[in-house]
Amino acid sequence: MFKLNPLDHSKWWDLSALFGLLVCYRFGFFLVLKLRERTTPFFRSLYMKKTIHQLNKRPSFRRKPSLQSKRHHNNLYSLSSQEGLSSPIP
Repeated sequence: MFKLNPLDHSKWWDLSALFGLLVCYRFGFFLVLKLRERTTPFFRSLYMKKTIHQLNKRPSFRRKPSLQSKRHHNNLYSLSSQEGLSSPIP
């Protein structure tokens, strides 16, 4: 069967190990935050470039030369000059 080893070390060793783990976790968390702080602008720029590329591929976002519609090719007259042309009131 299993033999149990007697606990021949003091509580201070356990406490120091616990304190060491606490310091290591806090230092690791600090490194993760600093790494994220430095890499976030890089990843945002990559995402932005990808999004702009996808938007430029969409037909609704493509820039087309501005052409007038066929409906407006004839001469336009101001509304005040058109009042008497086909107005029901003489």
